[in-house]
Amino acid sequence: MGSRLLFQGITPENHLAAVRYVLSIDEPDEIIFSTAFMNRGGLQQIREALEPAAAVTTIIAGIRNGITSAQGLLAALEFGCTVLAVDTGSRNVIFHPKIYFARNATTARLVLGSANLTIGGLNSNIEASVTMTLDLGMKDDADFVADILAKIAGMRADYPEHVFSIADAAAVAALLEAGRVVDESIVAAPTPGGSSGNRDLDTIPKMKLKTQPVKRPAMPPAAAAPAAAPAAPAAAPVVASVPAAPVRDQLALVWESRPLTRRYLTIPTGENTNPTGSMLFTKGAMDDIDQRHYFRDEVFSGLDWHHDTAPGKEHMERAEAQFRLIIRDVDYGVFTLRLSHNTRTDTAAYEQSNSMTQLHWGEARPLVAREDLLDRTMYLYRDETDPDSFVLEID
Repeated sequence: MGSRLLFQGITPENHLAAVRYVLSIDEPDEIIFSTAFMNRGGLQQIREALEPAAAVTTIIAGIRNGITSAQGLLAALEFGCTVLAVDTGSRNVIFHPKIYFARNATTARLVLGSANLTIGGLNSNIEASVTMTLDLGMKDDADFVADILAKIAGMRADYPEHVFSIADAAAVAALLEAGRVVDESIVAAPTPGGSSGNRDLDTIPKMKLKTQPVKRPAMPPAAAAPAAAPAAPAAAPVVASVPAAPVRDQLALVWESRPLTRRYLTIPTGENTNPTGSMLFTKGAMDDIDQRHYFRDEVFSGLDWHHDTAPGKEHMERAEAQFRLIIRDVDYGVFTLRLSHNTRTDTAAYEQSNSMTQLHWGEARPLVAREDLLDRTMYLYRDETDPDSFVLEID
């Protein structure tokens, strides 16, 4: 047995290379991947290595965990894998093992540790696993492989109601409709781990890992399950006074920045530079928007906009909105912040497709004008039930 520790992020090595190595085993007889969380973004990273071996690959993924997505399950089917789901029937108990295993007639390869089948697990997070190459001609190695296979088979045999096959897209759609998997195109809003009224207590910079970041790909919405006539008269549905909806789906991601600069954060570039106190909403990481109109006409369209009455500023529209500010998973509360929009279309800035809408930081500026937030990402979420409410997250 040859084994070593893979310490992703702390070293330049990542799980993506390790999993691709597992898949590259010659003439594989069997490949088994077990993961708590799986999405299409993760599977896309290994697609070229996975598809040639998909016919002998079984992927076992946990569901009912708020992360495994319909798109991820569909991708595994699309690539040709056998797909199993594990549903514990409880949010307090989740399927959590991460195993990447392949064997042929003489050898087995194994990655066993903390990495899920997601972009974060394969590359972006700090993860640790033991990687092993096993000689099936050696009794200890052969016995270890037999133990792995027997316990996975035992789980399937002992829990047939909870470990089940996903045969096709209709089965995936049914899980989505039941709320047991998520739609990866809906970006989850932050759920802060704590709250504070003192920004000075948390100034730690972002940890610079040794792996290269991978951008999360855009994801099309998942299709709902097709309607089917019931075989027998169905009981009348129980209808709540308020329709059921995922708790965080009230918040929709409407903008994502590029790495934050001094200009975004209103940090002066030198001793003689005055802070602006405001931030223009630019395209950021959203290349498919027209920044001249998107923010005023779509993101903030529900606000109560008024034209400025000052002489020479009648072309400026003003509005206010409520912004909850979350920085590095800490909730600093809700601030009433002003927005401005330049309605003129005959200026050089407009003709050059520059941004026309800006946010004035006001009393929140001391929280964001900080060096430790440089190069981080800002996310803007809109409360779909309240046009005046937004969440600004920096992480």
